[in-house]
Amino acid sequence: MKAERLTDALNGISSDYILDAEIFTKSKDLEDISDAADRSAVSRRLKNMTFFRYTAVAACLCLIAVIATGALWISRKSSPSVQQWTSSMTAKEYFSNSRKKGQRSDLSAASIIMPPFAILLPLDGSLENTGVIPVIADHPERDFAVMYNGDGSLYKISFRWGRRGEGIEEYSDLIFRAAPKEIHEISDTVTVRTDPAGNELPPYVTATERNGITIFAEGAENENKTLTWQTDEGWFRVQGSFMDSYEDVVAFFDWFWEHPINLSDYAVIPADSMIRSTRADHPDAFSGLIPDLASLGYTTVSENVNLATVDGRMQPVWFEGIYSRGETRIRWTINTGADADAWAENIGRPSEITEEKLTRALSAGDHVNIFFDMPCMATLTVESGSAADAMEIVRSMQ
Repeated sequence: MKAERLTDALNGISSDYILDAEIFTKSKDLEDISDAADRSAVSRRLKNMTFFRYTAVAACLCLIAVIATGALWISRKSSPSVQQWTSSMTAKEYFSNSRKKGQRSDLSAASIIMPPFAILLPLDGSLENTGVIPVIADHPERDFAVMYNGDGSLYKISFRWGRRGEGIEEYSDLIFRAAPKEIHEISDTVTVRTDPAGNELPPYVTATERNGITIFAEGAENENKTLTWQTDEGWFRVQGSFMDSYEDVVAFFDWFWEHPINLSDYAVIPADSMIRSTRADHPDAFSGLIPDLASLGYTTVSENVNLATVDGRMQPVWFEGIYSRGETRIRWTINTGADADAWAENIGRPSEITEEKLTRALSAGDHVNIFFDMPCMATLTVESGSAADAMEIVRSMQ
């Protein structure tokens, strides 16, 4: 360490001592100093310097000890211990840190960060019958789906069982999600929690190692609870609602731990599936059959496309767009599988529709069916607005 830096570190050591140190460094011994008086003066100063040297060393050692102690405390603080799972472990122990509201930890709840998906494919209840997912009889609400990216690769799988009752105590949402590891990693970002006054609270996460896999648990009584883990195949998460107990959430977790989902079973979109997607991902779907409503001053609320296998390849079979302009709100739907009644109600091709014909049709309801050549049928629904608004849209298609 240079003398000047040592001075800065220990805050204000006399410059005379520094000068002595420099003299001592440049002089091999007292014999190098020719003048006896100078040798005597330097000798006296060297005695003082010797005292300073031991004092400085002691101070440095104290400083090092303080730094080392602080570093050890920081290391322990930023590296919370991982508890080991045992067969006798209780459900509450998975969330042991949730009761330590004052404890600060740099380990987070393993948040799942993913971009929007492109394709949603609903899954039916046959997975329960085949034992792929559990049967939860007292949770009648079920939402099962697999989602894919725009390139057809797997995005994630989601299963939700819900229960609603007359009282809040009957509320429950049990959710399982999984996604490929190579696409979605578990992030260590810290979850932000606040109290009713808006003040930030410390996070609380419990890490448990079970069969070589670390499980991250977060949540407390009357809060949502999650258990997240990651394997070579992907990441997995179970979640319970604020009314679900530790025992219910861990029992839900145990089922999937003992019956792991095979993500490779969902790697390819089934050929006979109806795929829900968006126009943004399929901009050419029904080209020429959707009016340019932006040019008429409308704002797009949503545009959805369904695709299915037709003649051995995926083709769009349904479209619905919702648009608004001020107080006017309309819906444009295209269907390649319209029933006989819908065909009987159609008022012709766009070029055949007059304002009188359109007004008469809308007087009997809020929509009109329009015929196209594909063959497919478009339905213009006026949710709020007038026949004049509808006619303006039809003219743009003539």
